[in-house]
Amino acid sequence: METTHSHHLEIHSNSLLSQLKPEVKIVSTFMIVLSIAFLSLENTVSIMVQTLIVLIMINLSKIKVSTYFKRLSIDIPFVLFALFLPFLSKGDNTVMFELFSLRIYETGFYEMISILIKITLCVSLAIVLTATTSNIEIIYGLQKLKISPLLISILSFAIRYIDVFIDEFKRVKVAMKSRGYDQKGLKGLKPIAYASGALLIRGYERGERVYNSMISRGFNGSIELKKREFKKSYLLYYLSFISLATTIVERFLIWKIAT
Repeated sequence: METTHSHHLEIHSNSLLSQLKPEVKIVSTFMIVLSIAFLSLENTVSIMVQTLIVLIMINLSKIKVSTYFKRLSIDIPFVLFALFLPFLSKGDNTVMFELFSLRIYETGFYEMISILIKITLCVSLAIVLTATTSNIEIIYGLQKLKISPLLISILSFAIRYIDVFIDEFKRVKVAMKSRGYDQKGLKGLKPIAYASGALLIRGYERGERVYNSMISRGFNGSIELKKREFKKSYLLYYLSFISLATTIVERFLIWKIAT
């Protein structure tokens, strides 16, 4: 199977990361994210090391600063949630200071900092992965990692037909506007409900047609992709190892001090 269909997040550039094996990028991203998830704020050095690794990844991806910050806005809901923690998470009821008669608790403050740092670093890695790896390369990488063919097929069709579903929704929206649809007020929700139901039915019917046509062409549940050539580089291995080693050493030191 060969396709040129690509998602809107991919950036076609000559960066080093875009030329590496997708399975290596997937595993490296997962390992670094896992290391960041167990990151402790008690050690400033480990935070700096993990941040430096993420900055190196961003630099290697050659993604524009404006594009990076635009995509980073996806973590705004997590940021808004974290901003309430200093006022809500009491822990041992230790108050750092008061702001406009509102108590800022120490436990909640450090939890907020932890969430902001971790979510920013993890989202940054996701931005780098999606910017340097096309959807078909991600599927190719998952196949190389021996992921279940059923899961790969589901992911492949989801990526392929999400754009089709969005285009269908845009056509329905244009049709509704041409018929005088007004979005204001609660009365506008009823047509949206009807349109959503119609889209679900259309999606189900289209899925049945696609499935039957693939069965008639000998589809056996697995997608075979054409072999691709990628450059070899051990850089991501080194970065992943440093990230994991930093977290393991940090956790070991914390355990040693505690005992």
